[in-house]
Amino acid sequence: MFSRSFKKILREICRKIIVLLFAVLSLTIILGILMYFIEGKTGNFASISLSLYWAITTLLNAGYGDIVLQTDIGRLVALFIRVLGSSIIIVPLIVVIAEIYKLLSKILFGKNWKF
Repeated sequence: MFSRSFKKILREICRKIIVLLFAVLSLTIILGILMYFIEGKTGNFASISLSLYWAITTLLNAGYGDIVLQTDIGRLVALFIRVLGSSIIIVPLIVVIAEIYKLLSKILFGKNWKF
Protein backbone atom coordinates (compact mmCIF):
# COMPACT_ATOMS: atom_id res chain seq x y z
CA MET A 1 0.00 0.00 0.00
CA PHE A 2 2.77 2.41 0.88
CA SER A 3 4.55 2.02 -2.47
CA ARG A 4 1.31 2.67 -4.40
CA SER A 5 0.59 5.74 -2.31
CA PHE A 6 4.16 6.91 -2.65
CA LYS A 7 3.97 6.60 -6.45
CA LYS A 8 0.75 8.62 -6.42
CA ILE A 9 2.43 11.34 -4.38
CA LEU A 10 5.41 11.37 -6.74
CA ARG A 11 3.06 11.79 -9.72
CA GLU A 12 1.31 14.71 -8.04
CA ILE A 13 4.58 16.32 -7.02
CA CYS A 14 6.12 15.82 -10.49
CA ARG A 15 3.27 17.71 -12.14
CA LYS A 16 3.71 20.60 -9.75
CA ILE A 17 7.49 20.61 -10.18
CA ILE A 18 7.14 20.70 -13.98
CA VAL A 19 4.83 23.72 -13.70
CA LEU A 20 7.30 25.34 -11.31
CA LEU A 21 10.26 24.74 -13.65
CA PHE A 22 8.31 26.18 -16.58
CA ALA A 23 7.46 29.26 -14.51
CA VAL A 24 11.10 29.72 -13.45
CA LEU A 25 12.30 29.33 -17.04
CA SER A 26 9.72 31.81 -18.35
CA LEU A 27 10.47 34.34 -15.62
CA THR A 28 14.21 33.98 -16.18
CA ILE A 29 13.88 34.77 -19.87
CA ILE A 30 11.50 37.69 -19.36
CA LEU A 31 13.45 39.23 -16.47
CA GLY A 32 16.83 38.66 -18.11
CA ILE A 33 15.75 40.47 -21.26
CA LEU A 34 14.15 43.24 -19.19
CA MET A 35 17.36 43.77 -17.22
CA TYR A 36 19.40 43.77 -20.44
CA PHE A 37 17.37 46.75 -21.65
CA ILE A 38 17.44 48.50 -18.26
CA GLU A 39 21.12 47.95 -17.41
CA GLY A 40 22.60 47.11 -20.83
CA LYS A 41 24.33 50.43 -21.40
CA THR A 42 26.25 50.34 -18.11
CA GLY A 43 28.62 47.57 -19.12
CA ASN A 44 27.75 44.88 -16.55
CA PHE A 45 24.99 43.49 -18.75
CA ALA A 46 26.93 43.42 -22.01
CA SER A 47 24.98 40.50 -23.49
CA ILE A 48 21.64 38.76 -23.14
CA SER A 49 23.37 35.62 -21.88
CA LEU A 50 24.92 37.59 -18.98
CA SER A 51 21.50 39.07 -18.23
CA LEU A 52 19.91 35.61 -18.21
CA TYR A 53 22.69 34.35 -15.92
CA TRP A 54 22.06 37.27 -13.56
CA ALA A 55 18.28 36.67 -13.67
CA ILE A 56 18.53 32.98 -12.73
CA THR A 57 21.02 33.57 -9.90
CA THR A 58 18.90 36.41 -8.53
CA LEU A 59 15.57 34.59 -8.96
CA LEU A 60 16.90 31.54 -7.12
CA ASN A 61 18.50 33.76 -4.45
CA ALA A 62 22.06 32.66 -5.19
CA GLY A 63 23.27 36.17 -6.08
CA TYR A 64 27.03 35.74 -6.30
CA GLY A 65 27.68 39.50 -6.58
CA ASP A 66 29.76 39.19 -9.73
CA ILE A 67 27.35 41.40 -11.69
CA VAL A 68 26.53 44.68 -9.96
CA LEU A 69 23.58 46.89 -10.85
CA GLN A 70 24.25 50.53 -11.70
CA THR A 71 20.80 52.13 -12.04
CA ASP A 72 18.13 52.75 -9.45
CA ILE A 73 15.44 51.21 -11.65
CA GLY A 74 17.59 48.09 -12.01
CA ARG A 75 17.97 47.86 -8.23
CA LEU A 76 14.21 48.22 -7.76
CA VAL A 77 13.54 45.45 -10.28
CA ALA A 78 16.19 43.29 -8.56
CA LEU A 79 14.44 43.76 -5.22
CA PHE A 80 11.17 42.60 -6.77
CA ILE A 81 12.95 39.59 -8.33
CA ARG A 82 14.45 38.57 -4.96
CA VAL A 83 11.02 38.60 -3.27
CA LEU A 84 9.49 36.74 -6.21
CA GLY A 85 12.29 34.17 -6.06
CA SER A 86 11.65 33.50 -2.39
CA SER A 87 7.96 32.95 -3.13
CA ILE A 88 8.78 30.58 -5.97
CA ILE A 89 10.80 28.44 -3.58
CA ILE A 90 8.56 28.59 -0.48
CA VAL A 91 5.10 28.02 -2.00
CA PRO A 92 5.89 24.74 -3.83
CA LEU A 93 7.75 23.48 -0.78
CA ILE A 94 4.62 23.98 1.33
CA VAL A 95 2.51 22.16 -1.29
CA VAL A 96 4.91 19.19 -1.36
CA ILE A 97 4.95 18.95 2.43
CA ALA A 98 1.13 19.08 2.53
CA GLU A 99 0.89 16.23 -0.02
CA ILE A 100 3.29 14.08 2.00
CA TYR A 101 1.36 14.89 5.18
CA LYS A 102 -1.92 13.82 3.54
CA LEU A 103 -0.38 10.52 2.46
CA LEU A 104 1.05 9.77 5.88
CA SER A 105 -2.23 10.71 7.57
CA LYS A 106 -4.16 8.30 5.35
CA ILE A 107 -1.66 5.52 6.00
CA LEU A 108 -1.52 6.04 9.75
CA PHE A 109 -5.12 6.99 10.52
CA GLY A 110 -7.14 5.32 7.77
CA LYS A 111 -8.91 6.38 4.60
CA ASN A 112 -11.59 8.44 6.33
CA TRP A 113 -9.03 10.83 7.79
CA LYS A 114 -9.69 14.43 6.71
CA PHE A 115 -6.90 16.95 6.25
